[in-house]
Amino acid sequence: MPSDSSPGEVAWLVLAYRLPASHGLKMAVRRRLTAIGAVFPANAVAAVPASPGAERVLRRLRSLICDAGGSAQVLRAEAIEGARHLVAAFNAARDREYAEVVAGCGEIVAGIEALTAAGRFCYQDLGDKDAELKRLSERAETIRAHDTQGAASAESALAALSSTRAALDEFAAHVYRTDSAVPGVS
Repeated sequence: MPSDSSPGEVAWLVLAYRLPASHGLKMAVRRRLTAIGAVFPANAVAAVPASPGAERVLRRLRSLICDAGGSAQVLRAEAIEGARHLVAAFNAARDREYAEVVAGCGEIVAGIEALTAAGRFCYQDLGDKDAELKRLSERAETIRAHDTQGAASAESALAALSSTRAALDEFAAHVYRTDSAVPGVS
């Protein structure tokens, strides 16, 4: 039976852990692991492509878990079998994150369209939409930094951000025209 990976393709860091039953760390650990792009191939086992940054996070989490009375091991691993499935799970997680960016772009554009339809062109709304787009762009950059395995949705997220920037620029032009049309303002 042929293997679906060749040795040396992707080095993974794995955190295998057991939390103490009485400690409320479960959600905090999961959030931190998810924040670095980890996937969970089994209960209390997280995997992420190896990088110095990921290793630092996993070592800190190991220390936190052990200090709370649990146990944890940080392992460097290479998939012998199932590599394709691990990469697919990793890419699916990135695709879900990219989909959130695309949805967020849709919400920003819908908000801009609603403001435009209402003829509401004010700096406060422009600033709010600009801040929303900035947060979304930063989120997309974080996802791209984790996207070491080439998730399929990266380009659609970048395209959505680009078209949202264009819509915001057009809205800004309306705001500027409205502002300069106000009598007595120079």
